[in-house]
Amino acid sequence: MSRKVLLRAACGWMALAGGLAGGLAARAADAGTDANAPSSSAPVLGEVLVTAQKRSENLEKVPVAVSAYTSKQRDLVGIETIQDLTNFTPGLAYSTSLDRAYVRGVGRQTNNLSTDPGVATYSDGVYNSSVVAAAGDSLFVERVEVLRGPQGTLYGRNSVGGAIDSISRRPSRTFYAEGRAVIGNYGTHNVEAAVSGPLNDEWRFRLAAYRNEQTRGYFHNVAGGPSEGGRGSSWYVEGQVDANLGEHLDFWAKLSDFGYDNSYRGGNSVGSYDYAEYPPGSLGPGSSFGFTLPGFTEIGSATQNPGLSNIRNFSTNTPERAHLTNDYNAAIHLTWHTPWNADLKYIGGFSTYRYALLTDYDNTSITSYQIPTNPSLVCGGFACPPLTVYPTVIFGYKENKTYFSNELNLTSTGHGPLQWIVGFYQYHEHYNQPVDIPLPDQAQLAAPAGAPANPSRDIYYIDQNMHESSYAGFAQADWSLNSQFKITGGIRYSHDAKSGVEHTRQLCFALPACGFDPAVYGAFTPALDITSFLIAPLSGVYPGAGPITVDPKTGVYSRNLSGAWSAWTGTAGLQWTPTEHAMAYFKYSRGYKSGGFNSGTLSPFPETQPEAIDAYELGAKVTLARRLQLNGALFYYDYFGMQIPLSTQPPQGPVTTIFVNLNHVVSYGAELEAVWQATDDLQLLLSYSYLHATIKSGCCFADAIQPGLGLQSVVGQTVPESPRNKVALNGNYTFHLDAGTLTLSASYIWKDRTYDAIFNRPWYLAPAYSQVDLRASFTDKANRYTVIAFAKNLNNAAGADNVGATLLGAAAPGTLAYSQTIGLIPPRTYGVELQYRFR
Repeated sequence: MSRKVLLRAACGWMALAGGLAGGLAARAADAGTDANAPSSSAPVLGEVLVTAQKRSENLEKVPVAVSAYTSKQRDLVGIETIQDLTNFTPGLAYSTSLDRAYVRGVGRQTNNLSTDPGVATYSDGVYNSSVVAAAGDSLFVERVEVLRGPQGTLYGRNSVGGAIDSISRRPSRTFYAEGRAVIGNYGTHNVEAAVSGPLNDEWRFRLAAYRNEQTRGYFHNVAGGPSEGGRGSSWYVEGQVDANLGEHLDFWAKLSDFGYDNSYRGGNSVGSYDYAEYPPGSLGPGSSFGFTLPGFTEIGSATQNPGLSNIRNFSTNTPERAHLTNDYNAAIHLTWHTPWNADLKYIGGFSTYRYALLTDYDNTSITSYQIPTNPSLVCGGFACPPLTVYPTVIFGYKENKTYFSNELNLTSTGHGPLQWIVGFYQYHEHYNQPVDIPLPDQAQLAAPAGAPANPSRDIYYIDQNMHESSYAGFAQADWSLNSQFKITGGIRYSHDAKSGVEHTRQLCFALPACGFDPAVYGAFTPALDITSFLIAPLSGVYPGAGPITVDPKTGVYSRNLSGAWSAWTGTAGLQWTPTEHAMAYFKYSRGYKSGGFNSGTLSPFPETQPEAIDAYELGAKVTLARRLQLNGALFYYDYFGMQIPLSTQPPQGPVTTIFVNLNHVVSYGAELEAVWQATDDLQLLLSYSYLHATIKSGCCFADAIQPGLGLQSVVGQTVPESPRNKVALNGNYTFHLDAGTLTLSASYIWKDRTYDAIFNRPWYLAPAYSQVDLRASFTDKANRYTVIAFAKNLNNAAGADNVGATLLGAAAPGTLAYSQTIGLIPPRTYGVELQYRFR
């Protein structure tokens, strides 16, 4: 569908929406005088206040595609995690195993920190780099807002796709305390508590904490090791204070500490082990090759991937561990209500954390095997002693990050036709992101021939130590032409700069291509440092990269990286409000995401260029007879420079990743959110989104699973994480009993299939799936306690939220030459929650 055709359809839809809005609103107004209309005591659909435009406004009056979830609604429906939030938000997708969010097909395609997210996440208006942090428990979070589409003015940084903001529960003016406990399957037992109240007439406080634990994981280790996936513990503690410092000055601050120690596994390999002696991309003999030889040793007895028969079974000899420590966060708001009908507000934030992941990289439980040798001159015409291979391969990943931000904005508070906001934003972060792959039992790696010592026995090591600074100035104004029409205009200038140094070292062991065939040299096979050979082609000068140097003591090669990018973005819109209960709007916005680097591997052309989106959106929000809310939007995107990482497989040596910018992607779609209060006690919710996101210009790239096909055009392919359809339905009914109220809730979620690569091939396809959730909540008449019984994913769907593929050198008979790794939503979970409130 061309832009012209879509815009014509949009104009027709706007006229229809306007007529529908006026008609529905007129009927809503008539209902107020109808003798058969609901009385004033009948429930009115709740008014939800949001800060999507950095001022408190009614959700139904904001000309923005935004979904908002209050703590009450989340408890009622069962929206607890970021995955639950994804289920009920049109256009939002999330990969649990990769912690990446996408809005309308726009997001982050890599975890390399030198490329920025496409969906900005905030906590209390402070930028936060973790998507998971956007969906804290309802005891701690008052409201979550998901803004869809480029936020080119007010939320400029990394919001080319959208923004997610979680707003904390604030200190109360009267004493309040609450405790919660959850017991569920998989050995789940969680405890939470909060206490809040006044310190004096001006100051208030809030303290809250939780301790969550799960003793069994979602994936079973048939080798006898601990289960993985969700198993572990996490903790959180926060303290808040706020105050009215006189008549014109408000203050709020929050300090928090968060940590966990658990198994990160969010998916499993469902393909064959690779039984090739030298799998594609390997730096040494394959682990599974040992299963084809006599005399191998292993923990357990699995010689084939148990994931082939049960997607939740695996066999490894290295337990997985994800450890988050020293995660300290601070936020502060200071607001001066000036005498000039304006609020001057300062928002500051600071975060630091240390994250470490250790996992089994070879995905088997084999511990050793021997490669037989042939007679050779190396051993005087006899066969050398066989080489013992210790194929335990570990993947180590770390993030050490510190960042802070400052924002100052001045917002009008008068009641005239002109409303405006101007502001300045500053952000800085420093991080290093080491990745190492050691073979801890292979002694030869500790002393590579003719090279510096390698005490960590890493066969692969990369790291980056980077700084990033971002600055922006912005302004936006709304002008009410009359009681029905309002125009909006906004502009933002952003400047981003990144600099630092990347490091790498790579070794080769027992690989004939490196010159030492283990069948010839046997136990005398040395390890070799091949870093200089891998980077030898990098003799040219590349944008953003300095010269390559080597540390003779460590053998680590390094290169400086530096780049800066800037852009003007903004928004323009027209809002039509024919009645109090209906509104339609048209909005244009331009989004921008800074360039970045493919850092850590000393790759050619490491710099990636910025992204930009021209977004056109037409929406309407209608409330009918205080019973039905309909919020809908149509959108069209011209998306330029989409940053995509591509894996390339050379004939020998490891898989390498390059970053490319797709020239042009076109996306269009439709979204609908509906709330129908059918009766005083029956409520029905609907969320639906349609998304068509395809590559219009992009040539030519190679698929690592089919390297023999060479470079291929990707024009017409769907971009990753863009399900064509997604729907969520919820129905809840409240029974009024003598002892209290009982609410029964049922949800049905269906997500269409989606590809997770720009090559729309079967090995990258995540199939469609559906999910059913049930929930029952009882609250006593005095509102002192609530008991909730829940079952999530009742149908135990193996829903895939991410799919990757690896090329195999040799597969088991009858299997394909690639192996898939599938990220899964949690299986069926159920339990009981008790909430008790002290007043």
